[in-house]
Amino acid sequence: MDKSVELVIELNGLHFSYDEKTSVLEDINLKVRKGERIGIIGANGAGKSTLFKLLTGLLTGRGEVEIAGTKLEKKTLCEIRKRMGLVLQDSDNQLFMPTLFDDMAFGPRNYGKSKEEAEIAVNKALGMLGIEELKYRSCTRMSGGEKRMAAIATILAMEPEIILMDEPSITLDPYNRRKLINNLNEMDQTLLIASHDLDMILETCERVILIDNAKITADGRAEDILSDKELLEQCHLELPLCFQQAMPYNRDSN
Repeated sequence: MDKSVELVIELNGLHFSYDEKTSVLEDINLKVRKGERIGIIGANGAGKSTLFKLLTGLLTGRGEVEIAGTKLEKKTLCEIRKRMGLVLQDSDNQLFMPTLFDDMAFGPRNYGKSKEEAEIAVNKALGMLGIEELKYRSCTRMSGGEKRMAAIATILAMEPEIILMDEPSITLDPYNRRKLINNLNEMDQTLLIASHDLDMILETCERVILIDNAKITADGRAEDILSDKELLEQCHLELPLCFQQAMPYNRDSN
């Protein structure tokens, strides 16, 4: 890796387990450059969500985590969380205020922005996602897809340098999924996206990290990893649909 390129995430020997018998993540070493778009893939239970929680200090493991040159520890959590936003897999865990506006303004206001600055950031994020009509709506009056877009908007309003997204396309209809993909491709922040939607990963990420058996099994160009049928199947994943459709039909396999 070119040392002149700014590293925004560096993990060295990261380990985590929920009990003494089973490691969820083991000896994870990872370097992320500023502006990279990285897809994090793996079967259910591979540790993708756990990795994101470790990066944001929601969980604590063994090993070293550095964010933008700052070691992650209790006294640096506030500083690091100003730089990083996490879209949780369950939108209901992210929406807790009376209206979406309140949820979206909470982060910017908490980090020192004025009321006017926070509202500008809120309106910008709503406009980016095309969900202005949800601004004053309660999450209890939103569909699953609307909640998903709303949860993403709360993070965009914080304008973090690094965005972690855990299954961002889940519950989205095709129209909003496409809108999300287009928005992701226009962002200049560093993006880490954990998802089973491998077609979305292929469209939005230039690099893919595959986690299997608690370790990083592959790390490389998205197209190379996502077109490797044997590798994906060994890790209990399937080729993205675009690659499946390009393969010749085998009548004997049905």
